[in-house]
Amino acid sequence: MSPLFFALALFLVVLFVYMGRYSGRVRAEASRFIAAPPDVVQARVADLAQWQAWNPWLEHARDARATVDGDTLAWDVPHVGRGRVTARGPLRQKLAFALPFKFQGRSDWRFEPALGGTQVSWRFKGRVAFTLRAFAATVQGATALDLRFGLDRLAAALQGDARPYTLDYTGVHDQPARMLAQQPFRVGLDALATELPLRITAVRALLDGAGLPADGTAVVLYLKTQLKQRIVDGQVGVSLPGDAVTPPGLSARELPAHRAYVLRFDGPPESLELAWYQAMQRLRVEQLQPHPQLPPHALYVGEGRPGMPAIVELHLPLLT
Repeated sequence: MSPLFFALALFLVVLFVYMGRYSGRVRAEASRFIAAPPDVVQARVADLAQWQAWNPWLEHARDARATVDGDTLAWDVPHVGRGRVTARGPLRQKLAFALPFKFQGRSDWRFEPALGGTQVSWRFKGRVAFTLRAFAATVQGATALDLRFGLDRLAAALQGDARPYTLDYTGVHDQPARMLAQQPFRVGLDALATELPLRITAVRALLDGAGLPADGTAVVLYLKTQLKQRIVDGQVGVSLPGDAVTPPGLSARELPAHRAYVLRFDGPPESLELAWYQAMQRLRVEQLQPHPQLPPHALYVGEGRPGMPAIVELHLPLLT
């Protein structure tokens, strides 16, 4: 046996053993209230021809043609994705995706009567391709966000103007340099909506107590996200004049001038995770390269409280 053949065989064995550690299973579920009768919601879901308006996997290609052939809906949009939905009755569909990830499974729906409407649950069970088993957790996290976003779009389609939030993909813009007075944070993803407004208020209080301007733009920098643990490390800061001296309890950081892709979000802080997900998707769709040294960050144009609307600009610095 030649050394090259032996090395290749050993590599394949190691690869199969490594992949064998992962099941490749993907399980995700989302639920929300929709102000429409159960039969109306179910009829909209069962009609594949009407998926175009709320299909979460076509958020970045609403004008693209998705074809309906009998009980199958299919789409193939460059840089967006390729997928297929096949009806298996009014409450179940088979889903198969080739891009951006190759995986398949089935989705099940529940439509439970509730006061003034319907409590809708959408559940997915499936598997990724063998070669993607190590990334099953990433696919599962993305699928959970897709289901949540799809239900929000479905609710908007059925409720008219009663949208829970709006996303405005404003494109690439030049950003000025900013001097920030900031504090570090480590927060669970599920607690971000509650924690960030409180931490912004705390930074403003420190600035005000030191006699410094406390009404500058609030900026949240996302330094590291651990998806499996659902933990985010970052910095919460407030813009200061360049000659200001940072008070005790805060550190100074200069965010240099750069170009960034900007998404403007208007809605409750609880939905910011979905906005970030769609912003990241937009980078992939438009084939833009994120800056390796500058972190994604959010500018709070109008600050909100948990459950209350806020206007937030999501900035994704780009490699120019």
